[in-house]
Order: sequence, then C-alpha cells, then structure tokens
Amino acid sequence: MLDHARDKAPFADRTRLWPLGARARRARRFAGLGLGAVLALAALAAGAPAALAATLSFKAEMTGGGEAPPNNTTGKASLTATLNTDNKTLSWTVSYSGLTGAPIGAHFHGPVSYIGLTSEDNAPIQVGTPGSLASPFKGTATLEDAQIKDLKDGRWYFNVHTPNFPAGEVRGPVVRQ
Repeated sequence: MLDHARDKAPFADRTRLWPLGARARRARRFAGLGLGAVLALAALAAGAPAALAATLSFKAEMTGGGEAPPNNTTGKASLTATLNTDNKTLSWTVSYSGLTGAPIGAHFHGPVSYIGLTSEDNAPIQVGTPGSLASPFKGTATLEDAQIKDLKDGRWYFNVHTPNFPAGEVRGPVVRQ
C-alpha cells in the first residue's frame, strides 16, 4: 500500500502542478504575442503619415444647363480628378464633345454657396488649366488648405469657355465620388 500511495503522490502533485505549468506556458505565449503586437504597432506608427494619406476622387458632368445663366449648347464635358491629401496635389482629366468651338479656357471655380448642386453663383477661378485644351486634357496643381476644404465640401465647379460662350459653355459641380 505504501508503494501505491507513493505512486499516486507524484501523479497527484503533477495534476495539481500541471495546470499551473500550462498557465505559465500560456502566459509566456501571450507575453510573446504582446511584444509582437507592440512591435507591429510601432512599425505601423513609424509609417503612419503614409498610411494616413488618402487619395480622394472627384467628378463633374458639365452641360450648358449648368452654366449661370444656362445656355442651349449641345456640348458636354466630363471631369475626373484625384486629390492626394499627403502632398495636396490635385490631378485631373477633362474630356469634351460637341462644343461650339475650341476651348479658350477651362477652370475650377469656387467657393460657391451651394454644396454639390448647380448654382446661379459665379465664383472666382481657383485653379486654371494651362497648356493645350484639346480633348482630353490633363493638369495638376498644388492646393492650399482652404481650397482643399472647399473642394471636399463640394463648393467648387468646373467650366469650359469657348469663343461663342466666353463666360462658359459647359459647367458642372465638382463632387466627391
């Protein structure tokens, strides 16, 4: 019987100690995960400015009805644009068809009092489009913080000017996609 008790005693001790040993192993495993998680977060934080940078997309569909005052042109134009919030660069492409003549100017205007709708407001030029205006034309510009806010808030429009419509043949609000 003594032998039997002695055989049970180590087993009994192991059953009591085994959960403690398992807990200790789990604690070490979680501690390792915690250190790994801390290191991963530190790596993410080091690249945080790049991770927080965003590219926002915008568009505008332009017609003569969007001009202020509206006109009866059958011309149409379409703008797609992206804003890189990290370096504040706005890039765009404009395509058009059916205009009464070759464009003599094309611009982003703002801010206007409306948000995202056609308005009777006319606003100052915010960004011009130098260079060739043959369809499709492209451009880039660096914006200031106030311009970025107005653009993001939907307070800009784009229009294309022609000799027959020097104030603008087609126009449309620049809206965020």
